[in-house]
Amino acid sequence: MERRDFLRRTAILGASASTLLRRVTVAGEASSLFAQSDAPSDRVLDLAEWSYFWVGVEQARLARGTVVSGRQMYVEYWVPTRVRHPYAMVLVHGGGGQGTDWMGTPDGRPGWVTYLLQAGFRVYVVDRPGHGRSPFHPDLDGPFPQQTLTLEAMSGQFTPPNRARPAVNAYRQLHNQWPGSGEVGSPDLDQMVASQGGSYAGGSGVPGAPPPAPPPPPPVDGGVAAGAETAHMVWRQRGAMLLDKIGPAIIMTHSAGGPFGWLVAEVRPNLVKGIVCIEGGGTPFNGQNIWGLSSIPVAYEPPVLDPSEIKTRVVTPTEAGVQPYRLQEEPARKLKNLQTIPIAIVTAEASFASPGNPGAVAFLKQAGCKAEELRLVDHGIHGNGHMMMIEKNNRQVLQPILEWIQKNVPESAARASAAPDGAKKRDSTAMNLADQGFFWVGTEHKTMPYGTIISGQMYVQYLVPAQVRHPYPVILVHGGTGQMLHYMGSGDGLAGWAHYYAQEGYRVYLVDRPGHGRSPYHPDALGPIGPQPTYSGLVGDLKRATVGPNRQWSGTGDIGDPIVDQLMANQNGAPQDQALAQRLWASRGAELVDKIGPAIVQTHSAGGPFGWLTANERPKLVKAIVCVEGGGAPPDPKNLQGIPIAYVTAEKSGRTQGPVLVASLRQAGCDAEDLQLKDRGILGNGHFMMLENNRRQVFDAIRGWIEQKLSAKS
Repeated sequence: MERRDFLRRTAILGASASTLLRRVTVAGEASSLFAQSDAPSDRVLDLAEWSYFWVGVEQARLARGTVVSGRQMYVEYWVPTRVRHPYAMVLVHGGGGQGTDWMGTPDGRPGWVTYLLQAGFRVYVVDRPGHGRSPFHPDLDGPFPQQTLTLEAMSGQFTPPNRARPAVNAYRQLHNQWPGSGEVGSPDLDQMVASQGGSYAGGSGVPGAPPPAPPPPPPVDGGVAAGAETAHMVWRQRGAMLLDKIGPAIIMTHSAGGPFGWLVAEVRPNLVKGIVCIEGGGTPFNGQNIWGLSSIPVAYEPPVLDPSEIKTRVVTPTEAGVQPYRLQEEPARKLKNLQTIPIAIVTAEASFASPGNPGAVAFLKQAGCKAEELRLVDHGIHGNGHMMMIEKNNRQVLQPILEWIQKNVPESAARASAAPDGAKKRDSTAMNLADQGFFWVGTEHKTMPYGTIISGQMYVQYLVPAQVRHPYPVILVHGGTGQMLHYMGSGDGLAGWAHYYAQEGYRVYLVDRPGHGRSPYHPDALGPIGPQPTYSGLVGDLKRATVGPNRQWSGTGDIGDPIVDQLMANQNGAPQDQALAQRLWASRGAELVDKIGPAIVQTHSAGGPFGWLTANERPKLVKAIVCVEGGGAPPDPKNLQGIPIAYVTAEKSGRTQGPVLVASLRQAGCDAEDLQLKDRGILGNGHFMMLENNRRQVFDAIRGWIEQKLSAKS
């Protein structure tokens, strides 16, 4: 029996989820998971905070209205109740990936986020602009590039060599830590590739290219001209904004995201306390690295006005497998702003990047930096490939990195302290979890002329509280052009409905519908994309909750309202093919409840049909539907008989379809209720009631209805 199924079935008996997890782990003592763990359960987390925010939310004016520029960067963060390190960890994903690379593994084990939290670090995970939750849209970024991260391209390269792609050298033959076969058709490969999108790293059609109009705002990096901006310049700016907000941090990067660390350190040298680069950054003076290990200007001493002033020579290594690289001619210039920052470049034994990257380390040392190469094989860790953070021994891989941090980053071994105010502030996001993680459903294969892609996948992130007090989990489905962040608060650090449900003892499953948020959009998979949402499309809804004696939107509701900016930053175009979208919602919703068991489905706005469609496919597994001002009617209401249904309407949203829809459902024999908030004394809310001042009051009304209905039914 899988751990998740065990939790679901035994929670009904009222057992503590943390106790159950310990029993499962002990029973499966032979697993590598238990062997790596320092505690009885490697999943338990006592969190003071879990939330998100955006940095670099700027406006761009298109012919049809004002939009967010596409340069915003998403940041999800966790703070443990006991903080044992003074500096936060900022985790930056590689090439075509996203923050999920750090959050879990293809076979469902914990990722480095969990282990770092258990080690006492505050953890901030970013989705670089144009990746994951940070939307890429052709209105702003140019046409979508060809989807190069096909199953064939990833198999045998990021996974162990196979018949289709045999080992090219002796190092690749040693790759044995991948959690599965890694071959095309294997579920482990599907789970990894499902998170991958384009690798937008420079040139036209990438985040950082100026929007059509007006010219981009001035950079914040110390004066580099706006016309010289590239994706790396945007990383530098957004990284600086992040550290300005959270304070000093250690930056850990991976693969093509490798330059992020020293790009940010260049402009915030006092805030970057260490850099750990996992097989990233490239080699000096090669390709785009015209400034050494950077594609954009850095401060040398003596100064350099043009990279052509830096004279270099070729070094031919004696170590087998290491390619020639370039260093400066002596006397070498120094990297002025990186002198005091410890840097480690981590390399695995069996990666395509093996045996290591001595050229980058030699360049940094020559330039006066405190740099070293951390080869896993020198620490007795064997068999890893490029994605070492998601492989079977990922906890073991992290250990020498943590030891390096403790040794090289000043004050990194400070005494434990309570998290700052996190658990005490109003609307706390604190949670005691037995488990958290994510997975993908609907990883269909689609054959294109250039290879096989994953099509229509749906991202699911879950929270399992330490004390499960309700038999059925809640599935939260976002509306329109948004993503599941609608349920995580408004980007201000205060709790949202996802927190409330978990704090009340519900298991919570949050989804990003196909093509939204962390479910990558590509036209080859989902067809043409709709237009980038404009501010005017949302401001009308929000303004209704800012007027009158019971105003519930905490800001002005206008363009320029920082909370509106946080909401707009997660909006992106939706698939134009609505019939395709709803077919995907039906199949993905069915696959999700097949996986997790009977559940309550709660939807919002244009995501409303998701609940009807899932229940139509799996009527015995949907135990209740809460439709919060959702659009669309059920395809066949008779299939919903026996399922309690609430249609929730706010006082000031302007939505009027609730009574008519409920009457239609009742006529078909359904147990449906028109839940008008004003009839319960809840006044002043608009369409985004889950983000408004009294969101807890609205939540309590919905939760009360659920528990009354399901208690009466049972």
